[in-house]
Amino acid sequence: MGTNTGINFVQVSLTELDFKLNKNFKLSGKGIPVDLDLKQKNSYSSDKKTLNVLLTASLFSKTKKRPFTMKVSVEGIFVSNDPKELKKFSKVHAPAHLIPFIRESIGTTTMKANIPPLLLPPFNISTLFKTSKSKKQSD
Repeated sequence: MGTNTGINFVQVSLTELDFKLNKNFKLSGKGIPVDLDLKQKNSYSSDKKTLNVLLTASLFSKTKKRPFTMKVSVEGIFVSNDPKELKKFSKVHAPAHLIPFIRESIGTTTMKANIPPLLLPPFNISTLFKTSKSKKQSD
């Protein structure tokens, strides 16, 4: 078994789901690359022992010819007696714990829209956030 970090995952909630299907979209034989933008917002309780993480995924918001647009937000609550460990945990591990909930919402919603379900591939979340931050700094 893994090491006990002293951090507990208390709950997760779907806080936003917005989906708009483009009925005029025609898929070409080569497919389209997934346009995914992830944003994370952290907030702490006054004693710094409870962390709320809001993770938002936006799909195809920047693509001109898109099959759909979608925005999904999930909020996770984590607690620990060690505020320093909780802060370190918030940077990569907390959003990594929330990605499966985002992935499931995207797959299920696209399946219910009667289009091929979009299954997000595995990705390195720390690399994704570093790339996103460096793009914002260069803009």
